[in-house]
Amino acid sequence: MINKLFENIQEHLSMLDLAVHCSEKINIFAKSEELDRVISETDNRDRIVNIVGTLQKVVEDQINRLSPGDIDQDGILILKAWFHDLSVWSEKMIEIDRETVELLAQQKDNTTQEISLIFKNKEMFKGYNHQSKK
Repeated sequence: MINKLFENIQEHLSMLDLAVHCSEKINIFAKSEELDRVISETDNRDRIVNIVGTLQKVVEDQINRLSPGDIDQDGILILKAWFHDLSVWSEKMIEIDRETVELLAQQKDNTTQEISLIFKNKEMFKGYNHQSKK
């Protein structure tokens, strides 16, 4: 049982790595204003995060079923490292996501300003367009 737990922890950590990698890719795509790729990679990350959640529940259930005799000191150190890694990855993803949201919000504001300027220019041009008054 303990070996299966450690295998699941490894798999969980690998999926967390993938989720962080996806977050980094989303951020890069946001910086280069590749919104279709942002959306696509966000969908991929959502699927990975769902898998991470499922694996984490499995690992937590396995940990809850452990009795003190099932795990040695090295196993306890592995579990402590796993808990620490969870918080590190969580903080990293929050930081990347915060930066990405700020980038996308700025792009939204820029787009809104551009649309507003185009509309104002169009309205001003209408006032000077005397051909429509024939």
